Amino acid sequence: MAAADGTSIGPRLAPILAQRQADIDKAKAKRSAGALTGMIGEAPMTKGFLGALFNRFQTSGKPGVIADIRGASPLSKSTRSRLDVMELAEDFRDAGATCVSASPDRRFFRGSVADLATAKAANVPILCNDVVIDIYQIYEARYAGADAILLIASILGDRLGEFMARAESVALDSYVEIRDEAELELALSAGASLIAVNNRNLETLEIDPTVCERLLPKIPADRTLAVASGGVKSYEDIEKMAGLGAKAVRVGGALLEAKDPYEALHALLGTTPPEDEEQPAS
Repeated sequence: MAAADGTSIGPRLAPILAQRQADIDKAKAKRSAGALTGMIGEAPMTKGFLGALFNRFQTSGKPGVIADIRGASPLSKSTRSRLDVMELAEDFRDAGATCVSASPDRRFFRGSVADLATAKAANVPILCNDVVIDIYQIYEARYAGADAILLIASILGDRLGEFMARAESVALDSYVEIRDEAELELALSAGASLIAVNNRNLETLEIDPTVCERLLPKIPADRTLAVASGGVKSYEDIEKMAGLGAKAVRVGGALLEAKDPYEALHALLGTTPPEDEEQPAS
């Protein structure tokens, strides 16, 4: 149920948010927001997450892929026993991902703030995959090397515009995630240029493909880049999302569950890994 401020937080998400706030409070005690913003001034410029996705679509006519780097997820029972962030970032880049995401959260995603900088060394734009509830997380992500930050409309509600403005102030693109018409209107009213429709219900974890089917065509293509996420597991899924208006797709679970994420991403893109290509006859 939506609260008066537009937020919609159920019993599954509530403890996750409470834990994230506790973690953030500890981080603040070690390094203040003021100290972080001062350090951001010395950090390298961001790569342009939105621009990379837009250019990919413009040059290829196909949706760019945002590939998630994660060892686990609070939204999935799958885990990765070995997580080499640099290797995965390079594999996803080489397999054709336009961007990657990494998480600063250890408890739920088996990530760390350092993973953002590690992934960035692969020279691809990075999305900070976090449950953002505090402005501090925006500054932390920017200093760590992120180029964009995930903002979930159902969690931020009427504060979405404020968080987007803070992200813009430190040159981060806002990746705004929605699941219904009210959240789409909220995102558009806040001026979002990058809107992601998530088929996955964050409370039940169920995938409902009709969410993208319903909402993607409603996103104005002349001022917003639409992303499809949640249950994208095949080349056919990507083609379907493109037909609905998606100019990018985000893939997480399919790569987390894959024995070989590099091969899995190639399969998703309908491409063949170089080592699998037939060698010419001598």
